[in-house]
Amino acid sequence: MTESSTTDLFGLDSGRMHAILLTLEEGIQLWDADGRLVYVNPASCLQFGDDAHSGMGCHWTAFVQRCATEAGEPCDEGCFPIGEALAGIAIPASLLLQIGRGAGVIWLRVNARPLTDATGAIVGAVSSTVDVSQLIAQEQRLKLQAHFDILTGLPNRVLFSDRLDQALAHARRHREDLAVCMLDLDGFKLVNDRFGHPSGDLLLKQVARRLHESLRGDDTAARLGGDEFALLIGDLKTSGQCEQVVKRILEAVGAPYVIDGTEVCITASVGVTLFPGDTVDPDQLLRHADQAMYKAKQAGKNRFSIFDPTLESRARANFGLVRKIEDALERREFALYYQPKVDCRAGRVVGLEALIRWNHPVLGLRMPGEFLPLVENEDVIVSIGDWVIAEALRQQASLRAAGHELTISVNIAARQLVHREFAERLEAVLSAGGRDRLEIEILESAALEDISTVSSLITSFQQRGIRFALDDFGTGYSSLVHLKRLGADVLKIDQTFVRDMLDDPGDLAIVQGVVGLAGAFRRDVVAEGVENMEHVRMLLAVGCDVMQGYGISRPLPAESLRWWLDAFTPDPLWLSMPPNMTH
Repeated sequence: MTESSTTDLFGLDSGRMHAILLTLEEGIQLWDADGRLVYVNPASCLQFGDDAHSGMGCHWTAFVQRCATEAGEPCDEGCFPIGEALAGIAIPASLLLQIGRGAGVIWLRVNARPLTDATGAIVGAVSSTVDVSQLIAQEQRLKLQAHFDILTGLPNRVLFSDRLDQALAHARRHREDLAVCMLDLDGFKLVNDRFGHPSGDLLLKQVARRLHESLRGDDTAARLGGDEFALLIGDLKTSGQCEQVVKRILEAVGAPYVIDGTEVCITASVGVTLFPGDTVDPDQLLRHADQAMYKAKQAGKNRFSIFDPTLESRARANFGLVRKIEDALERREFALYYQPKVDCRAGRVVGLEALIRWNHPVLGLRMPGEFLPLVENEDVIVSIGDWVIAEALRQQASLRAAGHELTISVNIAARQLVHREFAERLEAVLSAGGRDRLEIEILESAALEDISTVSSLITSFQQRGIRFALDDFGTGYSSLVHLKRLGADVLKIDQTFVRDMLDDPGDLAIVQGVVGLAGAFRRDVVAEGVENMEHVRMLLAVGCDVMQGYGISRPLPAESLRWWLDAFTPDPLWLSMPPNMTH
């Protein structure tokens, strides 16, 4: 349209109008009474490209067809600002629209107003388009950061929580089962320590991709932090369906990875709880899945465990018993019994193992297996461990005063071993003395839960004169690498192998193997579960001189221990073993 025709149409000085519109950053478009485009300013050309001029004379509905709503759907002509302005609506609602330009998309905020002549008749409309693409991009980035994990692109904890609420509502409405899963990587810390955090991040990205690819479109995989992930698996008819999905996930995560040209293998432990079988709130569902995940780790890793609500009920019932154990510690109802360790070849007592007992006011003397498993995952186990160490050192000092210089060993629970204040608390107990004859026994399986931390802890305290023993050696994940990294001073052969070695060649081979390992790595070795003279003779024959068990002495209370030590005399048959039988 020419400038003169613009003046004829709107009664405006086209030169002045064009000068004004030229300065605006907003796109301005003029439409005649028939809804056809008659003018665009330079800003419109920047927004629409050459199409702005080539569209002259086109009806406004052609403009609508180029647009999409905020959700990406086709626009409704019935509520489009330009059409409403031409229909006489004084202030049409503005719209946020997407418009394709080249290979990309720009976001425009569109407004329109009717134009009237002196009589009030509508002679056209003016529309404005503001490019808000940068603002929308920033909002999308903020939304992404608020709801998605930046490293992996998976939903984060916030978005997962929202999806969990939606999934629970859907499961209730359609009476379907929903699986809530917690997944933790096994061995990820070792990869991080060996290759560095950048490589660890690459590994997490690959794990995230495999999780996403292993699930159906409506399911969710989220990263909650570190190497911890959460999964939602819906539309389940049976628990067997869930198990198939989880097995597929374990297989996918456990396949080898290539990080910086090196093949890396990790596995995963998964905990699962099923709704509506587990009818609790969303936070509790996550906690129950987390508990099941730790159970899978304790069972050997690279597996899954399904939460059992009946066990949770039993645990709540046991809560009162846990409180009683806490009270028993305060009332000093616990006592230590001591089982001697004897070097049968030399014919002398070399140490004592401190074993806890509970003098229950009603039930009498209780063995540790009757109460310690109930609190092995409770904070009170740490307090019990502190008391055991302090009491054992007190008894050791008393024996030293009576002329018995003996190493005393105490058992440390896994929870106490990895407690962040363990080193500090142990140092406080040791400040009273006795560190040069203290030996700490830790289960091999517990030590491997966090081998790097445990290895550092062992090294630190060995430098202060404390010895460490791997208890029940051979029942966990024994390997030369673990034995070398842990650097324990003593290997204790588990009593199950010792007890049956006389009749089972396999158990005898394990005993011989542990003795051989101890010799190769220059470690001491102790055999548990010695019940008779034949056990003693066989152990001496394979080169294990130090042993303990009922065949030598049962655990003794403190008041009987000194008498036993004073009266101790080696069995002559021990000393009659030929030295060359150990080779």
